[in-house]
Amino acid sequence: MVTAPGDLPMISVPYAKFGGAADGFQHAHATTLALPTVVERLRAAIEAAAMWVLDEINPQALLSRGGYVISPARQLLFFHPKYMARLLAADPSALLEAPLKFAKLELPDRSVWVRYLDPIDAFARYQSPDLRALGVELAALSHEIVTTGLGQQPSESR
Repeated sequence: MVTAPGDLPMISVPYAKFGGAADGFQHAHATTLALPTVVERLRAAIEAAAMWVLDEINPQALLSRGGYVISPARQLLFFHPKYMARLLAADPSALLEAPLKFAKLELPDRSVWVRYLDPIDAFARYQSPDLRALGVELAALSHEIVTTGLGQQPSESR
C-alpha cells in the first residue's frame, strides 16, 4: 500500500466525467498521444508562436504530497510581455486573465485531453474594445498552438 507523508494511506481520486457547462467557456482537444509527448509538443508550439512558457505545474505531484493519487495531469502557463502591455494599457483590472493556461489530463482510457479557457469570453466581459480585440487575437493564437502541437486539423477539436 502506498502511503502519504506521516504513513497515512493515499486517497485515490478518480476523475469524474467532464461537465457539459464547460463547453460554453472552454475549448477541448483530445489526442491519443502520451501525456509527456503532449506537454513537450505544446511547449515547443508555444515557443514557436513567440510566446513564453512561464511555468509548468504538475497537479499529480502536488496532490501526492497531500496524500492523494490522481491520473496524470499537467498545466502549462504562457504569455508574452507585448500582450501584457496591451492588457494593462486597456484595463489593468484584467490582469487576472493572464497568463493563459493549457490543462492536460490523461483519462483511464489513456486518451489525453487539452483544455483551455476561451480568451474571447474572458476579455469580453471587461467591455473594452481593446481587450475584446486582444481576446480574439489570443483565442486564435491559442487554437493555433494546440492544433499545431497536437498535429490536428481544426475540425478535430471542439
